[in-house]
Amino acid sequence: MAIIDRLIIWSLCTVMAVTAQADWVAGGVGAAMPRSVSAVTAMLAATTVGGLNGYVRTKSFRAVTTVLFVTISAVNASFCTFLPFVLYDAFTLQPGLRHAVGGAAVAISFARLPVGDALLILGLLAAAWALHARTLETERVQAQLRQLRDYDREITLALTEKNKALMDKQDYEVRLAMLNERSRIAREIHDHVGHLLSRSILQVGALMVTVPTDEAKQGLSVMRDTLTQAMNSIRASVHDLHDESVDLRMQLETIVRDFSFCQVRLDYRVETQPPRDITYCFIAVVREGLSNVMRHSNATEVTVSVIEHPALYQLLVEDNGTAGSGVDMTAEGLGLRSMEDRVTAPNGRFLVERRVGFRLFASVPKGGQNHESAYRG
Repeated sequence: MAIIDRLIIWSLCTVMAVTAQADWVAGGVGAAMPRSVSAVTAMLAATTVGGLNGYVRTKSFRAVTTVLFVTISAVNASFCTFLPFVLYDAFTLQPGLRHAVGGAAVAISFARLPVGDALLILGLLAAAWALHARTLETERVQAQLRQLRDYDREITLALTEKNKALMDKQDYEVRLAMLNERSRIAREIHDHVGHLLSRSILQVGALMVTVPTDEAKQGLSVMRDTLTQAMNSIRASVHDLHDESVDLRMQLETIVRDFSFCQVRLDYRVETQPPRDITYCFIAVVREGLSNVMRHSNATEVTVSVIEHPALYQLLVEDNGTAGSGVDMTAEGLGLRSMEDRVTAPNGRFLVERRVGFRLFASVPKGGQNHESAYRG
């Protein structure tokens, strides 16, 4: 908008310079030059000063160029015509300097130009001031609008993140409640129905010993086999319910909470519940890894990270122990061998590193696919 204001003031000043009266008060340098050449020189000088003031926004530079142009106007009357254009940027100066430059420009205009032209210069100065004030107010309002828009965007993003976190927490709590209910049902079946079937099987066996006829024994044998089959089916269903009720995140949080040797930070970034074999594998590795830290390390902090990638699940257990602590890597312990067996069973990869601290790394592909193909996927 400031560029448009400058074009308007420059156009008005140029029209005034072209139609100026021929009876200007001559003197100084202007007397030695034809009026047309003097007017073109003033226009080029004013355009240069105005362009520089619009590009270089420092107050000191604008003050120097404006004072220099006003001084030349006192010598060459042709420059007075473009004083409103040059003084457009002078309204950003300090109040004292702004008033002094404006007063000097008005005084020079009335001294060097006819009264009618001086009044036109005064009117253009007032118009330049009004346009500049309007531009400043517009820029202030636009800045406030941008600030409000940015603030509104930040609030919207924050609310979106908070709503997503609340929904994730709600889904997690629903899943946790469902898993707890499955675990409760499994316990009820095991404690009540399983015990009743076990007692029935024992009672049928006792009857088979006491009955005298083979026909009765054969009937009791069929009944015992049926009860045994029912017992096996219930036992398998109870095991499935228990396995499905095991939540990896909840189990890891319990392990971390119960570990008192040092501080443990859990970084859990898994969107979907891993399969049962991977869940039990990671639980066992974390337990054994923290046990190794407690027995062999002088660490003060342990980080447990579980991350889901598009083709695999990744587990990392690392501490901040010194180089002199940790497990002796020259002699593979039973715990490390057990962890490696668990990870490699579902085609996973298991690595142990000793740099600054102790580091266990395990990655298991999804769907039991080959580990190299999981990485390529």
